[in-house]
Amino acid sequence: MPVRAWGHDPDVPHFLLGGVPISITDMAGLVDALRRRLSRQAPAPGTFVVFRDAHGIVRAQDEPEVRAAHDAALLVCADGRPLAWVGRLRGHTAIAQVPGIESVEAVCRAGLEAGWRHYFLGGGPGVAEKLAAEMARRAPGLAVAGAETLPYRPLTEPEAQDLYARLRANGTQILWIGLSTPKQELFMQAHTPALPGVIAMGVGAAFDVNIGTIPRAPRLMTWCGLEWLYRLIQEPRRLRARYAQVVPRFLAIVALDRARCAKRAPRPGGVRPV
Repeated sequence: MPVRAWGHDPDVPHFLLGGVPISITDMAGLVDALRRRLSRQAPAPGTFVVFRDAHGIVRAQDEPEVRAAHDAALLVCADGRPLAWVGRLRGHTAIAQVPGIESVEAVCRAGLEAGWRHYFLGGGPGVAEKLAAEMARRAPGLAVAGAETLPYRPLTEPEAQDLYARLRANGTQILWIGLSTPKQELFMQAHTPALPGVIAMGVGAAFDVNIGTIPRAPRLMTWCGLEWLYRLIQEPRRLRARYAQVVPRFLAIVALDRARCAKRAPRPGGVRPV
């Protein structure tokens, strides 16, 4: 087990991709990890889950604070199918894509019997409230602790303390965060230590996708790992420059890691190269 990911669930193995820990798990494994954490008799320290794609891997190469947030996370799930493919190519057959978009409903349903209390935080004006209502519709009996929009700037200390008080007063256990990357990862790392018993889930655009404001890629494109291409077609001006940089850099990271793994592989007879 790599030592970098100091916050990682010890019951879930992981591998490093460009120095970023990727959890070897699937949607059921994510739910199991949440259930273990929330079932502790004494409230566990606040923590968070990252849903990672190629863009986030590349950002982590240039921004130490972003990489540190991944190291502190309870899980770093393969939000993008290419990350799951990389894991499988390395022999990790237990890994699967865990889309943040789908995790919202999956986790809401999974926690119904235990009465997990969900708080929806982020998105544009009114989006969090709409998502809470949509999840309550899809998962009847869902315990909604609250919903609100964050300001488009860092919270002041008084604002942060007021937010903590609201989350505690409402018995929040699962805190859904709908911000952009890496803003949401840095937000979760900064604020979850003050929230014992809470697991934050950084799902970004899943807020808008789940209420139908933003369309999701057709299932075939998602299955083929081309969800990024669908987004590019939808928003070419905003995403063209990003993907022109991200795609080749991500492929280079994968190739470099593959070369390193091959170099460390045992030689015939079981002797590892120096």
